[in-house]
Amino acid sequence: MKKTLTLSLILISLFSFSQGEYKVKIDLTQAKNDQVPVEILVPNIEGESIEYHMPKIVPGTYSISDFGRFISEFKAIDADGNFLEVDNISTNKWVIKDASKLDKITYWVDDSFDDFKGYGSNRLFEPGGMSIEADNNVFVINTFGFVGYIDGYKFNPYELTVVHNEEIKGATSLKKEVETDTSDTYTAANYNFLADAPIMYSKPDIVTKEIAGAEILVSVYSPNKVLSAADVMDNIDELMEAQAKYLGGKLPVDRYAYLIYLFDSPTISGSYGALEHSYSSLYTLPEMDPQRISQTVKDVAAHEFFHIVTPLNIHSEEIHDFNYIEPEMSQHLWLYEGVTEYSSQHVQVKYDLYDLEDFLAEMHNKINQQEQYNVDIPYTEFSENILEPKNERRYGDVYAGGALIAWCLDLTIIKSTNGQMDLQSVLRELSKNYGPMKAFKDEELFGEIEKITTPEVGEFLRTYVGHANKLPYSEILGWSGIRYAEDNDEMVITAGKFTPALNENQEIYVAGTDEMNDFGKDLGLKEGDVLLEWAGQEINIQSFQDVIQSFYNDTKAGDKITVMVRREVKGKTKEVKLKAKAKKVKSSQKHLLEEIENPSPEQQKIKAFWLGEA
Repeated sequence: MKKTLTLSLILISLFSFSQGEYKVKIDLTQAKNDQVPVEILVPNIEGESIEYHMPKIVPGTYSISDFGRFISEFKAIDADGNFLEVDNISTNKWVIKDASKLDKITYWVDDSFDDFKGYGSNRLFEPGGMSIEADNNVFVINTFGFVGYIDGYKFNPYELTVVHNEEIKGATSLKKEVETDTSDTYTAANYNFLADAPIMYSKPDIVTKEIAGAEILVSVYSPNKVLSAADVMDNIDELMEAQAKYLGGKLPVDRYAYLIYLFDSPTISGSYGALEHSYSSLYTLPEMDPQRISQTVKDVAAHEFFHIVTPLNIHSEEIHDFNYIEPEMSQHLWLYEGVTEYSSQHVQVKYDLYDLEDFLAEMHNKINQQEQYNVDIPYTEFSENILEPKNERRYGDVYAGGALIAWCLDLTIIKSTNGQMDLQSVLRELSKNYGPMKAFKDEELFGEIEKITTPEVGEFLRTYVGHANKLPYSEILGWSGIRYAEDNDEMVITAGKFTPALNENQEIYVAGTDEMNDFGKDLGLKEGDVLLEWAGQEINIQSFQDVIQSFYNDTKAGDKITVMVRREVKGKTKEVKLKAKAKKVKSSQKHLLEEIENPSPEQQKIKAFWLGEA
């Protein structure tokens, strides 16, 4: 999961020897009050009583969801239409008596994107939830929120039929067996396959294209038509070609679906981002400037797609046969999320989608982000106990500290193997040894990596992942000609160091001047000033960040700067022009990352291996 930030959901295929299949019907045409009905014809059941389960948690979300709380009017019915006795023994479990007579189960599912009585304070992250918007003709179906399984029958096959009106079309990575104007029938080998494949129904804006040997599908719902599927495809095409090269020459899947739901009002969770699956990823993002939303999709997609490597092809036993009710968590979130996040950044610098300066800026931000967390226990222990509240609060560190571990690990592999291997080649070897059908043992992973690399790599993993030791950035990054300084003073152009904020009209204004420096004082900025123009460029909520960054990049000390503000003057609102000469001020920057001006031949060699220039 990435919640501008980040989530993963994986699938492991296991064969079932139980008799019969589930036949599920979700009827979107009967939606009312943000609910839809679900009907499940069950496989042949043995025994006096059975339990029907909805997931407490799903792989990759690393937090409790309790999907049973979204179920109402649960009924168990025999072949003659008689109701069987049902006991709702916990949030996610229903005991059904006289199970041998059971023919079907019916219930209604609530929308998790909107509040309702009984929702509670644990709001679902939207990419892992359900949206039922009949008025807008859009439905987000995370299958694990609509369909459960009978305990002991999780590996029976599923047939899912979705009934819909003629105006909408479904997009998913699931195999579609039958399609009509008003219904679609999908199949899944077992519950894990079904739960791993979200579906989005909306008025069709769907584009497909073959990229690097895989069929790529993009489906977009944009309420105000800000973004189209064609826009997204154009933006990710180059990225996916680069990812194919990064992964050894071709994409390791035959299909992949990007399902993108945009919203134009605040979300109930207060977050946005994506949840990745084996053959698809589901995004919920705010509608914004088309260029910005396209770049956001590209940035998040770079991360989500790499989950086809880990945990799809490289995963532990805890993930392989996931327990949806009482889960055991793996020790290796640093691998599933950290390595994935690093790869999403490294691929872009390695294949010239952005330059090294941009990459270092991303890593600089991650070092700063990691400082927000109390890293007092090893990543293995933190990961294994991620569901504990104190560790759940640190979850964002898997994208920051985890990516930094992966960066340093990559360079350690390159240096210790004299450029014969890097992190990606190690992952390819692990994929050959394991893959979707075979899991590693948590406690054996470091040894397995050491076997295919060097003792130095094994020692790195034990020291910085298996123990809570601080990464030696200066030493390791220095191998590739990158200088790291924990504290660094320099003279920089400044915008005045005032505190910006949004007013009720969504305008940028000066909210505080307590830390304002000499340039801000020379301009005469005052608390309450609404910024209209900065150095000739219009200021608004969309442009502010870009305008100020342009100012930093293009301004020299001594340049004449004009700023237009709106302020209260003697009880009247006036536009006021402020003027001052740009000046440099002393700035203390933490965690400086920059290229060494005159790297040694050895540093140049390692850098060339790292960036694919060798």
